[in-house]
Amino acid sequence: MDPAKNRGTSSGNRRVYPLADTMRTNRPPGSGLSRRRLITTLTGATAAALLPKAGPASDRSVQLDSPARLLEAYQRLSGSLDDRLVIWWMSGTRYGVVDAKSRALYGMEVGMFHHWYRQDDGGFKAAFFELTYYSNPVTGELLREFQNPYTGKTNTVRHVRLGPEIRILTTQGLRSPDNPMVKNYRSSLGPAVVNGNRLWVPTSVEATIKFPKPTAPEILLNIYTTVQGNLDDALNEALVSAPCSFEFHNVLKWEPWMQMGDHPGHMMSTASGRKLESVNELPERYRAMAEEVHGKYIADPTAAMQRQLAELRS
Repeated sequence: MDPAKNRGTSSGNRRVYPLADTMRTNRPPGSGLSRRRLITTLTGATAAALLPKAGPASDRSVQLDSPARLLEAYQRLSGSLDDRLVIWWMSGTRYGVVDAKSRALYGMEVGMFHHWYRQDDGGFKAAFFELTYYSNPVTGELLREFQNPYTGKTNTVRHVRLGPEIRILTTQGLRSPDNPMVKNYRSSLGPAVVNGNRLWVPTSVEATIKFPKPTAPEILLNIYTTVQGNLDDALNEALVSAPCSFEFHNVLKWEPWMQMGDHPGHMMSTASGRKLESVNELPERYRAMAEEVHGKYIADPTAAMQRQLAELRS
C-alpha cells in the first residue's frame, strides 16, 4: 500500500500533514555566511540593497535563533516528526576539476531513504540508506562504462549504495558515526536565512575516512545541502511534515573506479530535488535504474531497513 495515500492534504505538488492525523497510540511523533552578507561581500552594498524587503513573516525568524526551534523547523521540512518513509530525491551533475577548470563528466540520480524517530533529548534518529546512480549526460540512461577524458581509458562504472545505517541529527547537525575510521569530523545546521515567507536552512558535513589497509585510498567528505521551504509550514506546530526542496553540493577526490592514479585535480557535484514520501513519487527513470541495480532495496525500502528500525523502536 502506498504510504503517501490518504495522508494530509494536497495542492499540486505541495502537501502538508496535520499533526492530529498522524498520532499513534503509545508512539511519539516521529557556519556559514547569511545570504545577505554573502551578496554584500561579493557584489557590494548596492546589490544587497536591491534585495526585496522581508514581509511580516520574517519578524518570526527570531524564533529560529533558538537551536531547538531551528532543529524542529528543519526536521519538519526535510524529514518528518513521525516515522513515515521520507525520500530525498535529487538529480544533478558530477564534474572533474583540473587547474580550477571544471568539466561535466556524467549525471547523478540520487535517492536517500529515511525513517525518523524523535528522541527524548530533542534530537532525531533515522534508519537510512542511499542509492545513487551515474548516468549518460546526453541520454540520461544508466552509465555502465565511462570514456575517461583525462586518461583515455574506458572505466567500468560503480554505482553507490550506502547503508542501511542509523544516523543521529542534533542542533549541531549530523553526529559523527561511531566508527574509528572517521576522522576530523565536523557538521553544522544553520544559521537559517529568511526572506518574506521563504526559509533556507544550510547544512554541512566534512570528514576524512581512513581505512586500515595502507593501500586503500583516503576518502574526503565535503557535503553541503540547503533545504528550502515555506516559513509558515516550518513553524506550524500542527504539522508533522511539510514540502521542501534541496540544493546539494560536494567536493571530493577522484572516484576510485576512474583509475586516475596521481592525476592532478578533484571532483565536485551539484544537484537539486525535493522531498517525497513514496517510491511511486520517484521519477520513472530513477526507479528503473534502482530496479536494475538494487532491486531489493527499491522494491521495499522499509523492509531493507528492518534491522535498524527494530533497534530504533526498542
